[in-house]
This record gives sequence, structure tokens and C-alpha cells, in this order.
Amino acid sequence: MAALLLSVFLALPAMPAQAQAFAMKDLGPRALKIVVEHLKSDDSDVRALAAEILGETGNKAAAGMLRGLLGDRDKYVRIASARALWELGSPAGMKTILAIINDVPAQGPIPVTNNPLVQLKIISQNKIREKAMEAYTWMKGERAAALLYKLKNDNYGPVRDAAARELARLGRSEELAQITGALTDEEEAIRYEGATLLAKVCHPAAAAPLAKLLAAETSVRVRMAALDALRCNPSRKEAAEALLKLADDENPTIKFKAIAALGGIKDIKVKSKLTAVAAESNDIRVKIAVQKGLMQAGSPADAQVARDAMTAASADIRLEALEVADSLIDDEALPLLAQALDDPDTKVKLSGSLKILRRAARN
Repeated sequence: MAALLLSVFLALPAMPAQAQAFAMKDLGPRALKIVVEHLKSDDSDVRALAAEILGETGNKAAAGMLRGLLGDRDKYVRIASARALWELGSPAGMKTILAIINDVPAQGPIPVTNNPLVQLKIISQNKIREKAMEAYTWMKGERAAALLYKLKNDNYGPVRDAAARELARLGRSEELAQITGALTDEEEAIRYEGATLLAKVCHPAAAAPLAKLLAAETSVRVRMAALDALRCNPSRKEAAEALLKLADDENPTIKFKAIAALGGIKDIKVKSKLTAVAAESNDIRVKIAVQKGLMQAGSPADAQVARDAMTAASADIRLEALEVADSLIDDEALPLLAQALDDPDTKVKLSGSLKILRRAARN
């Protein structure tokens, strides 16, 4: 199966003369080899990530390898493989997802279930079920609602909560109102939990309540959670005024998160602010976050910022650099993507591989 995938890249035409040093005909097979090798890693997180990447490549020839991973010894890898198969147009992993969701931990006599080891096993099993529920909702969309409503009556509270959260993600008004309502609670802990959940829900209807919260909130941790929730919210423009204000906050973490949340907002004031922040800052973390945000709003990518960020000590910054590099022309992007293939961080290496494979498919 890996040989079949490899043949796709060996047939690719040569790149323009300027990019010959980093020709896709060389990078494509190498990137694929890296992903396939990581499917065999002893680390289950790495295998799961490699499976996800195969799905994101869009190459249906990868389906055979992914079907083989449905029997992986780790359930998280099975979930990732099922989701990747679905992304490639195959429902082969749906039975695996449903089997994990329906694998309800047994409830024995109280003396047994109160045993700490038994409790840990139950917690672990239910976390796996929650992950499968997230995948199921992503795969089925609105059609996931029936099962999620059923799971709201599960024997275990965390699973019931996860079902409600996924229903809120789908925009179900009752569940979404319960979470946004927590933002106005008198207890700081409740407001924090509500904002934290909304960072997973990312529903447009939550933007206005989050903006209102930020306008009056004094707790640093609640503000940070709300900013994280807005960063993924497609309607975050409704909170632009509050975000612009917090982009000048004295707390550097609040300031950074506000700048990151401004990304993608198509507004003259926002663009002006982000441009000014990038010009004033020497912090590559800020510069790459601003660059990514401006790109999301339609501005062209800056190759030099991406190059600088690829030399950062932080793997997270290098991952952001790859997002920027992905929008560059081949002559500018391929050297950076080639650099990622030799990166010591597994996530950076695999992210670079994904971007090469996607670019190869487009050429």
C-alpha cells in the first residue's frame, strides 16, 4: 500500500528551475515515508497523529493502511484512523467508533466500584468514549444528534456532559444556552468552566456572550479562557472592540491571546492594529501570530517572518511558521517545508510532511 502511494509522487513533473534544490519529486516521497514510518511508532499519540495526517492528505490510496489501524491496540489510534477514513470518503471506521462509544464501563457492587484502581479504569474508559463521541459528531454532523441525546442519559456524568457539549457544538439551543449562561454566573469557577467549554464548542452564537463577559470580567484566568474561546469562534468580529482593548493589556499573556483572537477579522481597525503590533514587536511569537492572523483576513504571507519563525526554539512557533509557509509560492515554501522534515519535533516533522503531500496533490 505504501508503494502505491509512493508511485503517485514518482510520477510528479519537475519543478521550475529555481526550486530544483527542493523539487517536489524528491520531497513528496520523503514526506510520505516519514508519515508511514510514524504509523509504526511505539508511541500511540504519534501513531494517531500520523493516521490523522493520512486522512488530511486527501489521498484515497491511504485507505488500506488506515483500515489496518482500526485494529490497533490503542483505542485512540483506532478513533483517529476511523476519522481519517471518513475524511477520505470511507465509512469503514464507523463500526469502530460506535463500538467504543457503546463500551460502557460495568457498574459492580459499591465496594468494588469504589476501589481506586477500578475508578481510574472507569475514568480512562469514559475519556476514550468522549473522544469517540467527538469524532462521531464531526463525522455525522447533524445526524449525530439522535445518539448524543441518548447519551445524555448515560450512566456516567462525564459522558452526559460530553454529549451536551457536542449538542451545543451542533447549535442545539438548550445545551448552548446552558453553557453561555454560565458566563454570567456569580461564581468565578463557573464562568471559567463555561468559557473553557466554549473553546471546544466554537459556535457563532457564543461570540456575543463572550464579548460581553470580556467587557466586565476581572479574573485573569476567565479572561484567558474567553479569549481562547473567541479565537476559534467564526463570529469573533462581534468581539472586535473588546479584543482591540485587550491587545493593549498590561498582562502579556492576555495581550498575546487577544492579538491571536483578532486574527482573521476583516476590519480596518483590526488590520491597522495587527500591522502596528508586528512592526513594534521583536518577539517572533507575536510576529508569527500576527502574520497568520493577517493572512486569515486576506493579506499575503510574509516569507521572511516564516523563515525567522522556523529558527525559533519553540516547536509551537515553528508549527505556526509552517501555516504561513503553506501560503507561499513553491520557491519560498519548499525550503521551509524541507527544513521541517528534519525537525527534531515529531509534530513539526509530520506537519511539514502533510503540507508537502497536500502541495504535491495540487501540482
